[in-house]
This record gives sequence, structure tokens and C-alpha cells, in this order.
Amino acid sequence: MTLKTTLSSVRKSVHFLSGFPAIHCLARYIVRSILIVRSILAPAVMAALCSYSFNAPVSATSAATAIRLAPSAASIEAPKLYKDPDYNEYWEQQFLFDNGIMVTSQFLIANFPFSKRHSLMVATLKQPGSDAIIVKNGRKKSGWNFDPAQPRLSIFQHQLSGTHPNYYAKLHNTAAEVDVHYSSTSDAIELVSAQNKLGLPEISILAPTAIATGRWRPGPEIGGAGPAGKWNDLGRGSGYALHVIQRKNLNNVLRRWSRFTALADKDTKQGESALKPILHRFEAPSGEILAILILLSPDGTSLRFEDVEITPSENGAKWTVSATSGDVNVHGTIEATVNVEDFILSDHLNTLEKMVAGSLADIARHRFAAKYSLTLSKAGTITQLTGRA
Repeated sequence: MTLKTTLSSVRKSVHFLSGFPAIHCLARYIVRSILIVRSILAPAVMAALCSYSFNAPVSATSAATAIRLAPSAASIEAPKLYKDPDYNEYWEQQFLFDNGIMVTSQFLIANFPFSKRHSLMVATLKQPGSDAIIVKNGRKKSGWNFDPAQPRLSIFQHQLSGTHPNYYAKLHNTAAEVDVHYSSTSDAIELVSAQNKLGLPEISILAPTAIATGRWRPGPEIGGAGPAGKWNDLGRGSGYALHVIQRKNLNNVLRRWSRFTALADKDTKQGESALKPILHRFEAPSGEILAILILLSPDGTSLRFEDVEITPSENGAKWTVSATSGDVNVHGTIEATVNVEDFILSDHLNTLEKMVAGSLADIARHRFAAKYSLTLSKAGTITQLTGRA
């Protein structure tokens, strides 16, 4: 698809907004939450340091249209099981439900120092005003399996299955039991290819925007009745899902990873656009930056910007963003509004688990709800892109 064709589709989606299914942009981004890892890319945890060290604009150059993945490539697939000592691969899901509950999970297969092809599932269920409920289990190679017929990845009692666009995550141990069904509302896209020049992880967004339904019940570990207990309806939520493959020591290739994602929901509020932005910023140890902005359209087309400049505010809570792709320009702001979750993995691991996890135990994450206000311009045509947390 040419850039001209893509832009035409994007403009059409704006002009006929009233004709599309209702969409509410719910934005979450990590702005002060920066990923710093010593050796492996963490499962279930995405950021490590509250950072305010952006003193000058940063940019990355080149532009391209977004690459769609075929439905077969967006299914839950067998782990690659590379022999590289730093190999790790994970599937991540994040959903914020209408009742304010946030559910995250990551299914990881990795070559840990003391256990090759080890599996780990770490999930959180965070209710507003309460501590996060942690659901986690790790198993060596004999304790996990992949069933290609489903397809389904099982780690202990936890399961992740599905083919694009419909997926299912089942989380279950003595802490809690959680069921989440989710359907992608967008085509899967390639975010970072395996051949990228910075040596970053290979990243696919299996569900760039997704609608979820779910239920949960507390286990005996936290005072619940477990399988005999009553299910609590999670209602409707929105979120996204990633697949990440890493084969290199991240000390050498990645210093920080920040991201912002606008999420599909059941309603488009007055003044909000059906175009949904996704922004990822990667910083290499050398200081080199790769920033990628993608605009998703309800008709399936996507426009990708890699000529992106980000200028954070003094306290890091607000970003000014400028991006160019051909004769299309995007400019505006992204601002954190509410801290949704703070999670430090080492607080929830015993001594043996910390030894097995290695540097993974040092990872922390901080998630924020956000609002954004962007202006898209092309050949004199101006489109406002706004969304609320």
C-alpha cells in the first residue's frame, strides 16, 4: 500500500467518523516510567525508573507505512526456543476495565542463568484504592507446554490461547483466578523488525486495540474461597497485546523503553477522534533514539511515523510530540493524569525466585492514565485527535 493510498484512507476515516462503530480513546502511557534492564526483557513488568532526565528534544529519522501481519502470524504460536544465552520471548496483555480494575499478564519463556527454556507467568489484578493481587508461577521446561492444535501456551495452570482476532487468557493459582476474553479491533502490526539497526527486540503488536470481557474470584492465599467462591464480573475493558522476542543482552542494545497507547472502548465521546495513536520511544545505551508513532484507523489502515521529536516537560509528566511522514504532520501533547499502578517485582519474590530470575527481579513498572491532544495536518486539511484517560 502506498503512502498516498494510506493517507487517503486515514482522511476518509476522519471525514466519516459518524459512520464508524463507537470508539473511546482511553490513553495509558509510561512517561516517567522507563525500562532499564541489566540482561533480559522482563515479563509482566515494563518500566524501571522514574526519570526526568529529558533536557532537550530527541528525534529519530525516516518514515514508513505500518506493516500489517497476516492473521496466521498474529496467533499465539510456539515459542522459538533459541539457544542464545540471552534469549527470552513473551506475550503481554494489558486491560483497563470500566470499573477501574486493571489486569495485566505476561507469559515468558527464557534462558535463565540457572534454567534454560524456563517459563514464567506473572499477572496483576489492581483494584482502585487497593494493593495489586499478584498471580505468578514459574516452571522448568517439563512444567509448561504448547498445543499447536488450539493454539495454546500453558504454564502450570495458566493458559494463553487464540487466533487473530479472538484470544483467551486464563490465570489461576492460590492467589486468584482470572478469565479474560479479548478481541482485537485492529489488524496486527509489526512494530520493530528483527533486522532493526539498534538490535532492539523484535516486537509485534498482536492486538493494537482490543475489547475485553472478564471475571475473577479471590483464592485462599488472600482470604477467598477459591474454586468454590463466587465469580466477580469485570465487565467491559479495553487494552492491547504484544509479542516480544529478544536474543541479545539488553545491556548492549536498550537503555529505556517508554510507550503510550490509545485504547478502543465502547463509546466515542464528543470531540474525540476515531484515529488512535500509539507511540513507542526506545533509547540505546549510545543515546541513539528510535521513536515510532502509529495512527490506527477503524478501516484497518495505519500510518507510521519515524521522524518523531519528543520534548518532555520539566517534571516529565507531559510530552510535546511532533512527527512527519511525507507531507503529513502531527503535533500536540500527551499528559499523564492518574497513576494507575506501581509494581516492583522483587517485593513479591522469595530468595530462590530472585536467584532464578536474575536481573528480572530488579524490574519495576509504573503505569499512568493520560490524555492527549494532537493535530494532524496534510495539504491544508486539519484534523484534531483527542482522547481521555
